[in-house]
Amino acid sequence: MQRAVFDGMGPIDTATRAIRQYLDDRRVIEIMLNMDGRVWVDRAGEGMVLTETVMTPDDAEIFLRCVATESNTTVTRSKPSLAGTLPHWGARVQGLIPPVVKSPIFALRKPAALVFSLGDYVDKGVITAEQKDALTRAVLDRCNILVGGGTGTGKTTFCNALLRVMAEETRDRLHIIEDNAELQCLAPNHNIVRTTRSEYDTLAAVYDALRLRPDRIIVGELRDGTAHVLLKGWRTGHPGGVATIHADSTSGMLDRIADLSEEHIHPANRASIASTVNVCVHLTLDPTSEAGRRLSGIDRVVGYDRRNDRWLLEPLI
Repeated sequence: MQRAVFDGMGPIDTATRAIRQYLDDRRVIEIMLNMDGRVWVDRAGEGMVLTETVMTPDDAEIFLRCVATESNTTVTRSKPSLAGTLPHWGARVQGLIPPVVKSPIFALRKPAALVFSLGDYVDKGVITAEQKDALTRAVLDRCNILVGGGTGTGKTTFCNALLRVMAEETRDRLHIIEDNAELQCLAPNHNIVRTTRSEYDTLAAVYDALRLRPDRIIVGELRDGTAHVLLKGWRTGHPGGVATIHADSTSGMLDRIADLSEEHIHPANRASIASTVNVCVHLTLDPTSEAGRRLSGIDRVVGYDRRNDRWLLEPLI
């Protein structure tokens, strides 16, 4: 499958050879092509850096068309957005071609090659030893944990560290739902369900999960009304779950999950959300840190103040 994708680009030149090397490099998290043909990579512990690799518009468009074929979809001038997967590496591909951009662009997001532990985050200075112990207790106490942040802040990688605690310290049956192969689970009793945009979406997967005897339900990313159903599952016999969400702070994470819940039921029951989500962990990019990221918030959800319309949060440690 690896050669099938790249042979479709014609002769293997310097650019395609370099991209293959980036895909094979366990340190590389993401590979990005800009409109000017320059390739950037995001390396673990280093952050985003400009490479010497340059890709021509023709080669970039041929590459995206090959990915579309491998993903059983198309990318054309009338359908210029591509969401696909590179089979050999399991990398998520998001690309655009003209006319919506001057020249083809793409981002290749690789699944985590290494499963870091919370101890590794302590060694990198992302969290303290006390925060590690508090998070471990939260997992073992079956707290429901949200991990939030912007794109590329390491939410999935942090979730993998929490899953590692579950795998090493419990005998729980884990049911993991995601649309891309990013979460890594070492637990002997687990299932991973892949969702699609049309045939089998996250909402259907969460409903099915409730009938598949899970101890914990983990969702790769909350981005729609599925949030309401997941919260219902967490508070009706399946506590101890984890999910990621895009937001700019710990309180913003709860605002976001309320907004998403209102796609399913309006108005969102914020008091119920506050009693269901127990811990919020927020990450942000930080090029000055060794890991390229830092913990920007780790709070326990105490409740919701209806009178003043605010979430009641306190530091986990």
